[in-house]
Amino acid sequence: MKDIELACFLQHFFEAGMGTDIGDVHAAASGTSIPTRCGSLVFVGNSHTYQPKELGGVPGAFARLAASCGHSVSAESVTQGGANLSDLWEEFESYMQRRGTEGVAFDTVVLQVGKGSAEERFIIGEVLRHRYCPLLLSLASNPQVVLYQTWSTAWPEPTEGEELTATLEEYRSVMLAAGMTEVVLARAGHAFLHLKADNRIYPALWKDDMGHGSALAGVLVAAVLALALKLTKGERLGRILEALLPSAWRTASPGFAGAAEFGQKAWREDGKGAPAAVMNLLNDPEEDLPISKYPPGMRTERRDLPFEFGCSIAP
Repeated sequence: MKDIELACFLQHFFEAGMGTDIGDVHAAASGTSIPTRCGSLVFVGNSHTYQPKELGGVPGAFARLAASCGHSVSAESVTQGGANLSDLWEEFESYMQRRGTEGVAFDTVVLQVGKGSAEERFIIGEVLRHRYCPLLLSLASNPQVVLYQTWSTAWPEPTEGEELTATLEEYRSVMLAAGMTEVVLARAGHAFLHLKADNRIYPALWKDDMGHGSALAGVLVAAVLALALKLTKGERLGRILEALLPSAWRTASPGFAGAAEFGQKAWREDGKGAPAAVMNLLNDPEEDLPISKYPPGMRTERRDLPFEFGCSIAP
């Protein structure tokens, strides 16, 4: 995809059906698509949900993108670093009970899942079957579920795509068998895979050497979610993604995700002629700067990327 800009890549990704069922809502009874409801969401996940902080995490990036597409969306979250759905169950249950007493009803619950080992898949499958599904089925709002599947590593094995698909299908089957009627698949991990060969984009998706997604990854994940939930058919999406990005964002150390075919600087390095917005970002103590447990990382400036976001991804 050397000649495909990010927005054009998304168009190619969805038109080609990369990752079957992206954008579909699965009905247990009929097997047909159901119009998606999406106004009040709660996200459940770990750092792949609350990062990138520059955009307010995935919930913040998604809410901004949805608003730009003309949808009024509220997005809340239940998150904990390093946790999975089994770890988060009790906190999620308490959160939903508390928000219910406050009169808040969610029409969409976004559950972050990964690839996982066989043991992890069994545990997550059981907690979905016996915990999450009964709770969600008991809610008067009858929320739909989105399974937001993340990436696993910057250097995936050749079988990564098949393994991601198998895991996601397993979780969806568990939830449908437990009585859920609307399960949407958001295959962010597949989106990362299909960018793997593009050294103009892929290295800029990684925020640090711990494998967290950067600001660029945040808008990519938001686009995957928005398209999966049918909030947009793609009109103007490229320009919206461009507008969502900050002037500069932190990226992993050189070579972490392959050679980058764009200019990068050390995070705090002064840039000759750098826009004031960039330097203000780097000098802001409230910004999401590197901390001791993460490698210092690099800085990618939007102006240095050799692609544009202006092309439309409309089908």
